[in-house]
Amino acid sequence: MLIVVGLIAFGFATTHGLAARAWEAFLVNLLFWMGIAQAGVVASAAFYLTQGRWAGRTHYRLAEAFSAFSSRASFCSGVLYFGRESIFPWIRHPIPAKTTWLNVPFLFARDGIALAVITVLSLSFVSVSRGEEGPPVGGHFGQHPGLPPPRIRRLAPAVAISYAVVYSLLSFDLVVMSLSPLWHSTLFGWWFFAGTFWKRRCYNGVHGGLPAERAGQGQCLYRGPRAARFGKMVFAFSNLLVLYALRSIYRDLVRRHSDGDLFIALRVHYMPWAFMSWMTVTLVWAIPFVVLLGIRPKKTPAILGTVALLGMVGIWSEIYVLVVPSLSPRTVPLGWVEILVTAGFPGAFWLCSYPG
Repeated sequence: MLIVVGLIAFGFATTHGLAARAWEAFLVNLLFWMGIAQAGVVASAAFYLTQGRWAGRTHYRLAEAFSAFSSRASFCSGVLYFGRESIFPWIRHPIPAKTTWLNVPFLFARDGIALAVITVLSLSFVSVSRGEEGPPVGGHFGQHPGLPPPRIRRLAPAVAISYAVVYSLLSFDLVVMSLSPLWHSTLFGWWFFAGTFWKRRCYNGVHGGLPAERAGQGQCLYRGPRAARFGKMVFAFSNLLVLYALRSIYRDLVRRHSDGDLFIALRVHYMPWAFMSWMTVTLVWAIPFVVLLGIRPKKTPAILGTVALLGMVGIWSEIYVLVVPSLSPRTVPLGWVEILVTAGFPGAFWLCSYPG
């Protein structure tokens, strides 16, 4: 039903003079939900690479649960071709110095190939992981004590490396360079994929807030030390993203590039976007820092789940603030179009989950 509502709203908006808003909402949600699905696979790969037996089979399965959405999202990224003139300003106003990189055939070709590669790697990895060689049981990986089996050891690094490369590319092509062609940052790529990875940790944290009976008999996701470890990851990555990344990007751009000054000042110092920017900082950093500073909140599923849910809202707001002001600098287009188009994406995301 959510998918149907989203499709009807998107179709109505694109045919009744609201195409720009519909495509903006489509892009924001595509980046958000595609990132959750892909970062889950990367989280599972990270458990294998670090021999994270403490996570337990349940957490490997949860991390991989929505990997099927990655292939659907890769297809949806191609749908952006039909809304290219509503999203990419350089199509109507080309920049001669950047036409080699910013041209329609090359942009969609490189992004399509990159997404196809990471999708194939991810689905291959999940297929192996969900087999007999999968997550640890009783301290062993499948039939192999000690290290994960060879196929996992080959695929897990490939998934992690391709994730860093592909999502850095997408951050430039679908967020920064394509929407604000005069702005650039060498730090933005890693900031984007690190934020996406943290968003997936938050999604797991939301599941950790479910009552035990909702998670299945004996399958409550977070108890005691295990909950504390996930709480520490949520806490640590929130500090990494805000205290280091925002400070570094601001210093790198505002002090050296007037275009960077314009990009950041629009979002941080001027209404109506300043409110959403500071709300994002509050949800992504201030609340996790204050609430999860102690040990007990990290071990309490309800507290961790609430903080994680607010963090997910903050990351969605962050992507919205990065994308939309480049296309609508004077107003915040946040109404029924955005709400209903957004509703369709979690419907598609949950529909793609693995059973069990």
